[in-house]
Amino acid sequence: MLNFKTFLKTLKDKIDLKQKKIYLAVSGGVDSLVLLDLFFRIKDLKIEVLHCNFKLRGAESEEEENLIKTICKKKKIILHTKSFNIRKKSSKQILARKLRYLWFKKMLKTNYFNYIALGHHLNDSIETIFLNLIRGTGIKGIKGIVFKKKYLIRPLLDFTKKDILSYAKNNKISWIEDSSNINETFLRNKIRKILNKVLNNEAYLGIKKSFNILKSEYLMINNHLNIIKKYILLKTNIQEKTLSLKNLFNLNPIKIYLYKLLKVYYFNNIRNLIQIIISKSGKKINSKNSYFSIKKKKKHLILYRNKKYEKKNFS
Repeated sequence: MLNFKTFLKTLKDKIDLKQKKIYLAVSGGVDSLVLLDLFFRIKDLKIEVLHCNFKLRGAESEEEENLIKTICKKKKIILHTKSFNIRKKSSKQILARKLRYLWFKKMLKTNYFNYIALGHHLNDSIETIFLNLIRGTGIKGIKGIVFKKKYLIRPLLDFTKKDILSYAKNNKISWIEDSSNINETFLRNKIRKILNKVLNNEAYLGIKKSFNILKSEYLMINNHLNIIKKYILLKTNIQEKTLSLKNLFNLNPIKIYLYKLLKVYYFNNIRNLIQIIISKSGKKINSKNSYFSIKKKKKHLILYRNKKYEKKNFS
């Protein structure tokens, strides 16, 4: 059940609110407007609102912005708006997301705020899992959306869409329904329609439990990989790393280990990684973006940063 008491407890269990400044990313939808109402009730917390208008839904986009302006004026909350004109015909949703987060990051750094709060909830997390499964994913893609990722927080993540709608009704919150949410050309909307027929309280409890288990297992895997890195790493310096092929061949399944250990350096093609370890000495491959290269040298792999990209991370 979502009310101010349960919301505040959930939030305080995960982050320290003392002397914090938080931006709220607000659209005209029920999720973010409920988020705004809840944060507004927290005493002695500095909040301001961020709103992006991509002008993708005509009059509906303007209606959303006007609604947010009215609410913020009434509550005496500082509002920052940003308008975008997206002309690219394809991947408008992806581009809008990229532009939105670039602006968020800029605002955060410019004004020295601590976090940006987003309105994602439990149903969003469940939908994302099915999206990832359809596209192909590992454990990272099925552990659910995380509450905190760098400067982004998702305070409603433990609550369902039903909880949010109930709170909005009980507190007489008005919102604008995004017409694109019923457009089944978007895969997420198709998934949502199917899930709405099967999700109930028992299912939500089971999924929350699964999320907690998967997040713990994901952490365990990362801890294991940190040990494995030391096992295969023979020596390292600011320019290159030397990896033991003998120790690599002791790992099973080697394909997954190679991918997990080297994807941070933008080596995403497992076939190429397998080819380099079984090739003759002197063979070389470049990473996807050419920041890094791997060269076979007798019984070792030499991972090095290309000179053109010396400032890129090589931790």
